[in-house]
Amino acid sequence: TRRAPSDQSPDALPASWQRLLALSGIAFAVLLIVGFFISGGDAPDYTAADQEWISWAAGNATKGRVGALLILLAGFVFLHFVGMIRNVFEEAEATTHGSMQLARVVFAGAVTGISGITMAILMIAGASSEGADANPLVSRAIANATVGPFLVAAMGFAALLAAAGLLTLRSGVFARGSGIVALIGALGFFITFFTLIPGPTKDSVFGYGFPVGILSLATWSITTSVARYRAVASDREGIG
Repeated sequence: TRRAPSDQSPDALPASWQRLLALSGIAFAVLLIVGFFISGGDAPDYTAADQEWISWAAGNATKGRVGALLILLAGFVFLHFVGMIRNVFEEAEATTHGSMQLARVVFAGAVTGISGITMAILMIAGASSEGADANPLVSRAIANATVGPFLVAAMGFAALLAAAGLLTLRSGVFARGSGIVALIGALGFFITFFTLIPGPTKDSVFGYGFPVGILSLATWSITTSVARYRAVASDREGIG
């Protein structure tokens, strides 16, 4: 006998898995915010005295390791979440021309961004890992070398949020507000690029774009996560 046709795609995950993936955006946002803000990224100025660098390493040794662990967990969850978001955006191709291309940018930007920020936070943990016994010259060199990964993260997340914001506003696949939040985050990360003008190791107004971008990324992840969870639950109720 033939099996009756199913309304669900043969490639679709079980509903319980879909709900778990939808909620992964909330888990990512929490892990990202906590890991980022306790990681000890507010290192002394490059020209600060050696004793100030030793004190920073001593005060951030444990927090740096915990922050690095949380960022690793955030990255693991985020890759699953953004894979699901990419599928949602690609499905919008039926109503919005060019959605598939922008969906690829969303995924590529996400991978680039999370790789950059994870590397930066891990390096900060390494710079303070010896605590009070840290060599200030080594801590200074490693901490300031995180400029590169942080800017790579800003580049990736700016691309992710810009593409996601445009797709959301054009297709309506998520609430309009989440698209606006995504574009604000993209602008924040983009502004961070200009820290290179005064010098990336110096305090600059452009540097405030990064925390704005981080908070916007977390907010966008939560709102899209909740929206996707409701959509999956609604689909299951419709099938039932």
